[in-house]
Amino acid sequence: MTPTGTAVVLSGHEGRLLQAHLERLHAWNATGSVRVVARGRALGIYSNPPMGVLALAALPLCDAVGEPLDVAMTLGGARSAVTAGPDSASFSLADEAAPTAELSQLPPSDGWHLPIQGVAGDVIPLVEESVEEFRTRAPYVADTQVLADQLWDRQSFGGLPMRVLHAARRLGFLVDDGSRVTACTTSGWKRFTTVRGQVFLRTVPPGQRPLRVVR
Repeated sequence: MTPTGTAVVLSGHEGRLLQAHLERLHAWNATGSVRVVARGRALGIYSNPPMGVLALAALPLCDAVGEPLDVAMTLGGARSAVTAGPDSASFSLADEAAPTAELSQLPPSDGWHLPIQGVAGDVIPLVEESVEEFRTRAPYVADTQVLADQLWDRQSFGGLPMRVLHAARRLGFLVDDGSRVTACTTSGWKRFTTVRGQVFLRTVPPGQRPLRVVR
């Protein structure tokens, strides 16, 4: 457990990016939580948006942490734990929430293969078409959740279900530019990588694979 008051320091720019990411997560699911992992000079914010996926936003730290940190925080607690100034930002970490089942098992850091490369600007129209189809059809169906599941489970770029791309779009990872995106797979997982973050999808239920912490 990380002691109360343990803090990591980021640049002012990275601190604002962290605040914006936590705000997006909170707006999507105010009762959600995050798992914060720090190793060396890297900070990872894992979350489970309500799309059946995991998301990772990684940010550089100004100073390396002496010991690895791994804490679970409510989104409300995480938002209030960031103090950002023009030049630097502080993120106070403390175990204040029990990790959700989805966040108890993190995706592996290696072993990914079959990379499929693409351009963000070419992928966004696929997401927007699905969103528009949902809006058009929703008033005429009895159960909008069934419709949503149908659309989000459609295979799209790199064999990824549309829910992965939709989550990346909502979290600000997927923007309309010429940046590269990649779809990869490994045993039990699929991954969508952008320059701003990653979204993972389990291909087996949680608990059927051994716990593995990203290092």
